[in-house]
Amino acid sequence: MVLGVLVAVLLACSGLADLPKDKGDRVRLNEISIEYLDGALESAETRLNVYLKEYPEDDLAWTILGNVYDDLSRPEDARRCYEQSLALNPQRMEALTGLGILHRQESNYDLAMEYYGRAVKVDPTYAPAYSSMAVIALKREQDVKALEYARRGYELDPEDPAIVANLAVAYHYNNDFEKRDKYTNEAEQKGYGKIARLKEIYRGEYTIRD
Repeated sequence: MVLGVLVAVLLACSGLADLPKDKGDRVRLNEISIEYLDGALESAETRLNVYLKEYPEDDLAWTILGNVYDDLSRPEDARRCYEQSLALNPQRMEALTGLGILHRQESNYDLAMEYYGRAVKVDPTYAPAYSSMAVIALKREQDVKALEYARRGYELDPEDPAIVANLAVAYHYNNDFEKRDKYTNEAEQKGYGKIARLKEIYRGEYTIRD
């Protein structure tokens, strides 16, 4: 998924402390989410399915499982999980953004933007949604708008390496190569794993345009 912002589900998100104990186990889910973020997708999938049999009303867990399936290139399973999350909690912004990413992957850009818009309506400070909007704008060759979205995402969360990388690409398409290189270096320092793909974009060997 080139330049797509992963929906990084962190247990510091708003509203998690209010979850009744009988609907989830935050310590256990935290352990599984760390495993997922470390790249152990199959193990995280297995553990999440077991967890959700015990806590089927945990909307965050459904969202994380959706992310796992998206990373495993199983979009229909991801969609099912995100929709289940939203059925339990219509304001789960990570699930809204996840559905936006799925629609973007299918080139349904209007629907993708609708879901991103719903996510930032829930939380105007939710950086991944703005960075995802930047990807859509770049695909539509709305480069100035893309830079606005990418900068907003970075302002809200400068520590997410994917958000930093998206900002670098937005600067590239706006012909500001000095800032492109600055944020590319920053993304690499923060652990972004697709620097080679970014450089292919810069050399014209790959494009995120349709």
